[in-house]
Amino acid sequence: MTKIEGRLVRGLGQAADFTQIDWVRQQLIDLAGIDPHPGTVNLSLRDDADLTRWRNWRNMPGESMAAADAAFCSARCYPVQVEGRIPAAIVLPEVAGYPEDKMELVAALPLRQHLALGEGASVRVELCRPIKARAVLFDIDGTLVDSMGAYLEVARIAARPHGLEVTEQHVRHSLATGGNFWKGVVPEDRQDGDAVRKSMSAHAAREWPRVLREHGRIFPGLAQTLDALQRQGIVLAIVSGARPEVLELLREEGILDRFDSVLLGADVARRKPDPEGIVKCLGELGLKPGSAIYVGDTPVDIQASRAAGVSVVGVLTGAGTSAMMSAEGPDRLVSSHARLLEAIEPTR
Repeated sequence: MTKIEGRLVRGLGQAADFTQIDWVRQQLIDLAGIDPHPGTVNLSLRDDADLTRWRNWRNMPGESMAAADAAFCSARCYPVQVEGRIPAAIVLPEVAGYPEDKMELVAALPLRQHLALGEGASVRVELCRPIKARAVLFDIDGTLVDSMGAYLEVARIAARPHGLEVTEQHVRHSLATGGNFWKGVVPEDRQDGDAVRKSMSAHAAREWPRVLREHGRIFPGLAQTLDALQRQGIVLAIVSGARPEVLELLREEGILDRFDSVLLGADVARRKPDPEGIVKCLGELGLKPGSAIYVGDTPVDIQASRAAGVSVVGVLTGAGTSAMMSAEGPDRLVSSHARLLEAIEPTR
């Protein structure tokens, strides 16, 4: 009852502007983790069984989207997976006479191009249900700790003596892809490029503990989310490439005490997207991959999770964008840790 197949049809071309209205876009991000690519993908449902399933879906409450403008109707949205690998959301306008055989999808990616879909193509849509798990493994930076400002500040401090500038876009891209942090900051044709990169790396390492203390913070409400998961009997762990200084932030609010296992970059030989850390953590917990979920904020987190055989939820509080993570095929996207309580349920 969770899968529907429809045929791709052209819409009226009016949805592109609608999905980019600030209040529409923000609600789709908050409710479904989808920062929408302009427009919607329209499906026509023809099979009687699919039409019955769609009626059943529509009878569920979904996520309410309140209209912030009297010129628009309210709507509901339902998080889904398209073709078993792309996060999306169904948007159902609450308006009289809306066609019962029509389904409108929004996604962070241009679905037609990404999936190479032609007119009339068959498209499978699966309703997202809570993922069952005995354990939830967390990344730190961008997931438990808001450290983006700290990374940007320490990069600027290290680059400034060399007359170089670092942008937030560069920092986000480096963290999201796991690429060399200083590559792209130093011009490729600079003769002393290697020495400058080493100098900046060493300078940043010296400054990092102070900068992290001044600019890093625990995401609000994190303790309540972790406690709610633990009350359901879910085991909590950390697998991160972060330096050990970040644990001080977690200790200050007693957050660290809630985790049964903690593995950082120094505890593994190979960093994400290699699955070594996740596999090692599962071994410490005595769990199989199918019983765990990894929660992270970047494409490399999703890649490592897939390689380890665990389910994965992407959060939009760090370096990775909704589109970047959608391309890697997470099981779910959520706007923040608070939405994990809707996306996860304990294995009984």
